[in-house]
Amino acid sequence: MDRDRIEAFLDRFVGYASGATTMGLLAVADRCGLLAWLGEHGSGSVDEISDGAGLEARYVEEILSGLTAAGALEYDPATSMFTLPPEHAVFLASETSPYFMGGWMDMMPSVMSQIDGIAQAAKHGGGVGFEEFGKGMIRGIDRGNGPSQRIFLLKRWLPAVPRLVEKLESGANVADVGCGVGTAAIVIAREFPKAMVTGYDISEESLAVARSRSQDVENVTFTASAVEAIAVDPPFDLVTAFDVIHDLVDPLAGMARIRESLAPDGQFLMMEPNVSSNLEDNLDPHGALVYGISALHCMTQSLARGGEGLGAAWGRQRAEDYAQRAGFGSFQPLESIENKFSAFYLLSA
Repeated sequence: MDRDRIEAFLDRFVGYASGATTMGLLAVADRCGLLAWLGEHGSGSVDEISDGAGLEARYVEEILSGLTAAGALEYDPATSMFTLPPEHAVFLASETSPYFMGGWMDMMPSVMSQIDGIAQAAKHGGGVGFEEFGKGMIRGIDRGNGPSQRIFLLKRWLPAVPRLVEKLESGANVADVGCGVGTAAIVIAREFPKAMVTGYDISEESLAVARSRSQDVENVTFTASAVEAIAVDPPFDLVTAFDVIHDLVDPLAGMARIRESLAPDGQFLMMEPNVSSNLEDNLDPHGALVYGISALHCMTQSLARGGEGLGAAWGRQRAEDYAQRAGFGSFQPLESIENKFSAFYLLSA
C-alpha cells in the first residue's frame, strides 16, 4: 500500500469526523442560545458569554473552543475573547438573513437519528418515511428554506420570469406544491392580494403550521394532497415547487400532473439542487453534501412510500429529460438567478 495515500486519507477522515462534531456543537450552541448571544453581542470571554447567555461556563468553554478550532469563531489569546465575525453570523445567528443555515442544525440531528432504519432499508428495501424524522426535520426545513423564500422570492425569483409579476398583480391562480409550512405560498398571497394561492403538501403536521401562520391572509388556502393529485380545474397560471420534485413518489407523474393543471399560458417554476446529473461533475464538498442528504433523507423517504427514490442529485440534464417526458414543450434554466446551491427552471407548454 501507498503510505502517502494512507496518510492523506487519514487526514480526510479526520475532516469527515470533525465536520460531524462541528455540526453537533453548532446544534447545541443554536439550541441553548449561545449563537444567538454571539450574534447580538459579537464577542466576549467565556465568563461574559456564560453570564450573558445564562449558560454553564464549562460547556461554553468547550463549545467555543471546538467552534474556534473549526474556524466558525475567532479567538484572541491576548484578551481571551471569542468573536463571531459578522460574515459568519449571517449564516449561523441571523434568522432574518437570506443566508441563514440554521436549519441544518435541526436537519442533521434528525437524519442521524434514523441511521439504523436507513441501514435496514439498504439491506431489505423500503425506506424511512418523512414522518419518522420528526418535528426536528419540519423545523429544519422551515428554518433552512424560510429566510431565502421570504426575501429572494419577491426580489429575485419571481421577477426573473418575464411578465410574471404583472400577472400576479392582476390576479393569478397559483399553486405551491410541496408547500411545507407554507412560507412561499403566504409570501405570494400577502404580496399579491388579487391572486388566489393554494398550498399542497402531504404532511398534516406541516400544514397545521401553515394554516396557523396564515389566519390573517384571506387569499391563501392549504390542502392535504400529493402533487400527483392536485386540482386541475380551474387551471393554474403559476405552479411553484421549491426543492420538492426529487422527493416525490413518482416525479414524472407529479410533473405530468402539474403540466395538466396549467392554464394554456401557465408556467411552472421549479427549484432543485444545483448539481449535474453526472457523478464526475459533482466530486466536491457540495456534491458530497447533496448525495449525503439525498441518501439520508430525500431518497429514503420516497422509497418508504414505494416510490422511485429519485434523490436530490438528479441534476439539470435529467430534469430536462423528465420535463420533456412529462409533456412540457419548454424547459428554460433561469441563469439570471445566481444561487450556488439551487438551480431554477421555468417550464411551460
